[in-house]
Amino acid sequence: KSAFNPGPGFGPYAVAKSALVALMRQYAVDLGRFGIRANAVNADRIRTGIFAGGVLESRAAARGLSVDEYFRSNLLSREVTARDVASAFAYLAQARATTGCVVTVDGGNAAAFPR
Repeated sequence: KSAFNPGPGFGPYAVAKSALVALMRQYAVDLGRFGIRANAVNADRIRTGIFAGGVLESRAAARGLSVDEYFRSNLLSREVTARDVASAFAYLAQARATTGCVVTVDGGNAAAFPR
């Protein structure tokens, strides 16, 4: 999400994420003529180790939510799982006519809640 919707205090993180998107698109431009595709998956609010050290609890509390409610606070009102993200990668792996694309898997979070 930070590549497209940066937030306060996330400057270096957002720059790194934005650079990865730019690099993927550059690979699509440079390697497409060889039949090599380059795509990316932009996932948000997935239960991973990035939320260690109380980060998750702090984010949920700042919104007046429980941890479970925090993970479901998107347009679909359902938690986005690692399986959902894996499905996006699987789709891109078989989408032979797709390159230079970013698939967002966040339940509509980026659309509904830009920072």
